[in-house]
Amino acid sequence: MILKRLRAADEGQALIEFALVLPVLLIMIVGIIEFGRAWNLHQVLTDAAREGARKAAISNASITQDSVINTVKTALSLGKANYNQATITTPGWDGLQGTPVTVNVSLPYRFTFFGALIGWATGARTITLRTSFTMRNE
Repeated sequence: MILKRLRAADEGQALIEFALVLPVLLIMIVGIIEFGRAWNLHQVLTDAAREGARKAAISNASITQDSVINTVKTALSLGKANYNQATITTPGWDGLQGTPVTVNVSLPYRFTFFGALIGWATGARTITLRTSFTMRNE
């Protein structure tokens, strides 16, 4: 009689289902946040590369590779990115009018929430975000 009554009882069913679904839901939410942070940093890198290419595209004797790199670093710092870890290159720099100028920017991105899990799975807790921007020297 007691066993029959316990089998028919379902008072804790919703709690058990919630406990089973909660970890999956939390992993999805944290993944969305982590992806948003990485996407934001990539947009900052793209903007910094664009600013550097814009500066490099001006045909002026006072514009050097160092001034272009400083422009990129300034744009990275305005975007709250650590410009000390950034790799900034300007391949093919000659400063001649009519030639394309490319600015490459790369920066390591360290996972905050999934760092231990990704480090365990891949052996690395960071990925390198890369972007480049090309403009014609005017």
